Amino acid sequence: MRRKDREVLGDENIAKIIEQCTTCHIAMVDDADAGMPYVIPMSFGYSLMDGVLELYFHCAHVGKKLDCIRKNPNVAFSMCVENRIEIHEDVYCKSGRFYASVVGQGKAEIVEDSAEKCRGLSLLMERQAAGAAHGSSSAQQMHAAPHKFEFTPAQAAAVTVFKITSTNFTGKAKPGVTGAATERP
Repeated sequence: MRRKDREVLGDENIAKIIEQCTTCHIAMVDDADAGMPYVIPMSFGYSLMDGVLELYFHCAHVGKKLDCIRKNPNVAFSMCVENRIEIHEDVYCKSGRFYASVVGQGKAEIVEDSAEKCRGLSLLMERQAAGAAHGSSSAQQMHAAPHKFEFTPAQAAAVTVFKITSTNFTGKAKPGVTGAATERP
């Protein structure tokens, strides 16, 4: 990372950023379209432990993203929380937005194990419910889901769950973002 002064280190600090993000953009290669990049925004659930980030997503049983993943599981992802813009009237080039982000690369795979599908769906729903119950505008309120969601194998079978596993991700923040995401370890 070029801007070491903006690097966010440690699973706990990176998780604080992820908790504030509502959408994860996934980039993959679309071999059906001359190897062009394909990027899609998605809701997600996650697990972050010992430097391993697992991102969970759900979708229909067929579609372009699944075709891409089956042909090439190498993906990149990005998520960001943006805050206010600061305008420097004296030198416009010093102006900018305060933000916190997590970006990385990993391997995508379709989850076949029923128990893991249920776990991934639970993680996803807990994040979505926390944002809906508390309003996604308040990052601090996103840290606690109102309750647990449990899925049955039959419910999980109704959708496809895929996950991205990454050990190659970084957190970055421009100081001035409200909330704990910019704290330095």
